[in-house]
Amino acid sequence: MARSAIFAPVMVILLTGMVNNVFAFDLTQWKYQAVVTVEDSTDQYCGFVLTPDIYNLARGDLGDIRLVETNGEQIPYVLAKPKDITERQEYRPGVINRSTGAEKAAMVTLDFGKQVIKNSIGVETGGNNFRRAVKVEGSNDNTEFFTLVEHAYVFAVSFDRRFEQIDLPPNDYRYLRVTVLPMATEEQVPVVNEVRAFKVGESLAERQTLEMALIEHSEDEKSNSSIYIYDLAYCRLPVSEIELDIADDSFYRYVTIAGRDAEKLKVKIDSEDNRQRFREVDVGWERIINGTIYRYTSADGQEHENLILRIPSDTRVYRYIRITISNYDDKPVIVNSASANMIAHKIIFEKKDNAAPILYVGSESAMAPQYDLKRKLNNPFQVKAAMAKLSGIASNPLFEQAGQKPAAWTEKHKILLLIVMIIVALVLGGFIFKSFKSIQSEQIQS
Repeated sequence: MARSAIFAPVMVILLTGMVNNVFAFDLTQWKYQAVVTVEDSTDQYCGFVLTPDIYNLARGDLGDIRLVETNGEQIPYVLAKPKDITERQEYRPGVINRSTGAEKAAMVTLDFGKQVIKNSIGVETGGNNFRRAVKVEGSNDNTEFFTLVEHAYVFAVSFDRRFEQIDLPPNDYRYLRVTVLPMATEEQVPVVNEVRAFKVGESLAERQTLEMALIEHSEDEKSNSSIYIYDLAYCRLPVSEIELDIADDSFYRYVTIAGRDAEKLKVKIDSEDNRQRFREVDVGWERIINGTIYRYTSADGQEHENLILRIPSDTRVYRYIRITISNYDDKPVIVNSASANMIAHKIIFEKKDNAAPILYVGSESAMAPQYDLKRKLNNPFQVKAAMAKLSGIASNPLFEQAGQKPAAWTEKHKILLLIVMIIVALVLGGFIFKSFKSIQSEQIQS
């Protein structure tokens, strides 16, 4: 009985020590580090924006980022990303007239009931695999119409890839007349299924512009497409849009953007002699986004253009970008350059004694951190925070030392350690159960 009473606490202490050894916070698991320089300020919090090299070294979920004090303790932080704010009001005007114009064009007149401000319409037409020209006019008396857009286009590449949105100059015309022309190869009048109008207002988050280096340009004569391949220099960047600089004065083109992080990938080959062998395989292009670009001058002499291709939030963007421009029956446009805009994450943390914390990044095994500070700061962008900035990224010497030193016994034999822990737990449980039975037996006898 006495031996059991002594042995049980000893086993608990031993088991607790082994668990702490396994789950201890170990900076040797992080490959890179950077000093965070904090400006002198009386503010309670500090903040800095992630740089492209951090995205390149971190995991895709950014869950391996840590802020650490000089004494080795973690500094809680909040990671947040600004967002664009879009207000969108939709109108569904009534169709008061359908007719066929010259060149088998479908014409639809819309009545909004009153003068309403709008700057965009969506034109849904029947069929697949087409590019149809669209003209939009406005009027307040349904008699005299004024041209809003002379040459816009709607596209359909497949059933699920349709581009029907047309930007308009902001206007408050009560009536709109939409004319859709068939392609040269179409014999029937296009069918206009529906036209919707929108008033769109945007408040855009701050962006950082990144240059894209051109590494290849080719012309595909079979599909009459221009192909440009660029290098962003970094992987996993939170790119929000790609902007093209085009020399041509007037054009309307359909664009496909795809990406990949490498041209070749090494794949391990299984062999009977256990020697490591690899072979290289081509890496395919992954589609990122499709869209349209255009530039034209309206009848009133006003210039209109869209050279920006928006990328939805949380869409993965790769290091190498392939831009394919479909020219259809027109001559190729000339792309002078391309650039990417990214909306970077911001880290907010509580300042302590103006000390410079260390940022660690680059760990495949680290769990994403969970801090109470996230509940405290509901809107981190409204928090007054002193400016901080990152120094150059450097290799973590602790990680290098860990690679040079022999791995600890507990690291090399994790499975065996787990088995031992289970056995210890079972033995401990047996002793506790036996002690409990002995106590019950003594109570019955007494």
